[in-house]
Amino acid sequence: MHSITPADHTATLSGAPTGFSDSANDRVSEIRSTAAIQALAESNVAELRFLRVDESENEICLTGRVRSFYHKQLAQEAIRPVAAGRQVVNRVDVCMGS
Repeated sequence: MHSITPADHTATLSGAPTGFSDSANDRVSEIRSTAAIQALAESNVAELRFLRVDESENEICLTGRVRSFYHKQLAQEAIRPVAAGRQVVNRVDVCMGS
């Protein structure tokens, strides 16, 4: 008969055994990332579809260039509903002119 010691029960915070991918957390992160990108991709403003989205556990960061401060604000507001409590950091540059 094999006895199980507490060391045999090492797990991640989500309960996944150590040494295995914590796929539930990975899927949530992927869904959030996809949602932020999808929100920009569905915009009527073509410029927003080319912005970069970088995400971490605590924030979503937008980078790229647009032609107006209005478009910069639109990008930020497009991803806010999918930020899920994370801070939205808007580092989009406004390049006015030709």
